[in-house]
Amino acid sequence: MPFIALIHHISQNKLRYARKNPNHIDMVHEGRYLMEIHKRKNLSQDDLANIFGQSKGTIAKALRKLEDKGYVERIINQNNRRKYILKTTQEGEKLAILLEEDLSSWEEAVGIDKLDDETKNQLRKIARKTEEILKEE
Repeated sequence: MPFIALIHHISQNKLRYARKNPNHIDMVHEGRYLMEIHKRKNLSQDDLANIFGQSKGTIAKALRKLEDKGYVERIINQNNRRKYILKTTQEGEKLAILLEEDLSSWEEAVGIDKLDDETKNQLRKIARKTEEILKEE
């Protein structure tokens, strides 16, 4: 099986695993964004787009969903009134923690937590390189 197919297979099985969890919340991309907002303070929409290699429009749409559900709020940046700082609400904090626990449980179940730092960093480099190649085109 080609390496990229393995990565896709792992990702798809993670979704299936999450859906078996009785506390499962069906938030694939929004969940990743919520966890990142929870983890990093003073994050802007632009920051989130850069971190995930997504368009600003894609991020804005996902944030609208999170905002409508009461998980995230956008606060005007006092230093640049055209930008918003993203903040999780109390409900968003609770959900982010649940999602992080679910992810941690998955990583332990399949052994991802056993990978050494060098291997994890190499995989991150590959992911960043794929984004760079796409930006060059």
